[in-house]
Amino acid sequence: MERGLISVDRWAEGSQAYFLTHLHADHTQGLTSAWSKGPLFCSRLSAKLLPFKFPGFDLSLLRVLDVGVWHSLSLLSPSSASETLVRVMPVDAHHCPGAVMYLFSGDFGSLLYTGDFRWEMTSEKANRSRDMLVKALNGNRVNTLYLDNTYCNPSYSFPSRRDAAQQVVHIIASHPKHHVIIGIDTLGKEDLLVHIARVLKIKILLCASSAYILLMWSWSL
Repeated sequence: MERGLISVDRWAEGSQAYFLTHLHADHTQGLTSAWSKGPLFCSRLSAKLLPFKFPGFDLSLLRVLDVGVWHSLSLLSPSSASETLVRVMPVDAHHCPGAVMYLFSGDFGSLLYTGDFRWEMTSEKANRSRDMLVKALNGNRVNTLYLDNTYCNPSYSFPSRRDAAQQVVHIIASHPKHHVIIGIDTLGKEDLLVHIARVLKIKILLCASSAYILLMWSWSL
């Protein structure tokens, strides 16, 4: 893909369209409430969450992309000054709420930008995303792959989300007389907290003094 057309999770000058994979801080460095460099494309859920992270953001610059749907963009080729058509499909990255991968298609072939993603063979959600991606490729190859390989080294071995959630529930259930404090980031542990509340039938309270700590009390609903 030509330079000067699209930027993904990069917020410098020089592109015609900007794409956000998800709202974790390491992917929004350079993005501020005063953003005005161009239209920002993201998933529907990220678009709902973005104003909370960036109060005062000009919402007229937001372009919502539905997951699993092809969207077309008409851009101007920097080299030929002619119109070029780029198609893009967001695919659920199975990472945090709103997180997506982007499959781009055009004269350059197919380009997949994964961002942060979780690809578990035992996850129904990940399997749906994989099927969506394969269907979107329609027998074609990915010509260019931008892969987040932070934990691809075989030395990293993590439990599945399901196993990790069960371990957390076991630890909490083993200490019924205690208050359990769970440190959280601003986005990403929602499914775990809902799972804990449903399985143990307990209330989860947000500490008013900090958005990063959740208090879990040991009394029943």
